[in-house]
Amino acid sequence: MKSTFSRLEFLKLTAKSLLAFSLGSYFPGLRSASAREAGLDTSLDASYVRQLITKDASASRTIMWQSADPQDGAQVVCRRKGDSRLFAVRAAAAPFQDDGVGCYIHTARLSPLQPGIDYEYRMICSEQGTPWYALHTPDAGAFQALIFPDSQCSDGYVTWRNIAQNAAARNPKASFFINMGDLVDNGEDHNQWQDWFNALSGIIDRLPFAPVMGNHAAYNLNWKCRLPVAWLHYFSVPDNGSEKFRRYYYSFDYGPVHFTVLNNLWEELDPLQPGLLAEEIPWLRADIAASKAKWNIVLMHKDVINYDCPNASDPVSGDIDPVGQKLMPVFDELGIDVVLTAHQHTYRRLGHIFGFHPAAQGPLYIDTGNAGNVRYNVPVNKRFDQKILPQPEVDNYMTLEASAAQLTFRCFQPDGSLADQYTLSARK
Repeated sequence: MKSTFSRLEFLKLTAKSLLAFSLGSYFPGLRSASAREAGLDTSLDASYVRQLITKDASASRTIMWQSADPQDGAQVVCRRKGDSRLFAVRAAAAPFQDDGVGCYIHTARLSPLQPGIDYEYRMICSEQGTPWYALHTPDAGAFQALIFPDSQCSDGYVTWRNIAQNAAARNPKASFFINMGDLVDNGEDHNQWQDWFNALSGIIDRLPFAPVMGNHAAYNLNWKCRLPVAWLHYFSVPDNGSEKFRRYYYSFDYGPVHFTVLNNLWEELDPLQPGLLAEEIPWLRADIAASKAKWNIVLMHKDVINYDCPNASDPVSGDIDPVGQKLMPVFDELGIDVVLTAHQHTYRRLGHIFGFHPAAQGPLYIDTGNAGNVRYNVPVNKRFDQKILPQPEVDNYMTLEASAAQLTFRCFQPDGSLADQYTLSARK
């Protein structure tokens, strides 16, 4: 799928893509698909087909794929499963070149969709198409989600593939999945991105994906910080209204839960593009104020505990790290129900924390663990760690079962055995 572009070609196609995207925002592009569609073959070049979560997954879905050519006029056609009636949406193509490798990234937004419906979709261009892929829209009721911690690997993402594929096979009712950041070890390495996508074959094309940006997305091949350009191109997540940090952070609703996906990489990003935290906190307050969901869950990559000082008595200068010092008081203020983190490559259920102390109230904090083969030796924090996995840790994944009445989090070992479970019941 390798190709290269001249600078002039790149600028011309980028301008064309931006125009198409702009027009698409005013004209959804819903129309009857060509009658020829039914007879198309399935040879269209469409790599890494993926569904991305949207602000309201019950009413829309973002479809993306990559190709070696621009595929002018490409469409995504959609129908209710078992129905012959189709509608089509024009895709926007944008060139992307990174790590010396070029491709075209195609993006289409399917909308309006109806809640609680099984759909099918495929991509078509000229006389070629792809197979049909499944797409399900949620209603306002209960759901199950898969939660994967850091998936960065040094083994060609074999560990990640095994964790993801086995988790999906054991949980066929899962309706979407989350990856808690550090998807790949190096954000500029195109080979790692290819391995990461290939590991999710048969999953990411049928389940919407909610990615969290981790610090490894902001590294170049020389392990220096750069802007997370690959992550931003590969994942067209919901817009946040920001001009400076568009799609670095976002939120979405699924069933009775409002998810707020924060970005706490200001240490890496401030020298390159300052102001992330100052912009994000007012946005967070407005986002939660607008939420009408039963539950509010925050997803963010870096953890709140400083495990280098596991027994420190001063909560500010001791075992609460700078991320926690900045954000935990805001979570207390806003009444966040759950905060899920990653980054430490260790599973820790910290319990409820309020005012920097273990408490019966306040957000429930869980450091989600490790889904790759990069493992650390993390000491125990006696003040907060309520549950850790057997040491030395290997890998794990999690599930969330959510209803209006309760949230149940489960942590599983690679063989599918249950390692931890916690249920949070709604306050009366």
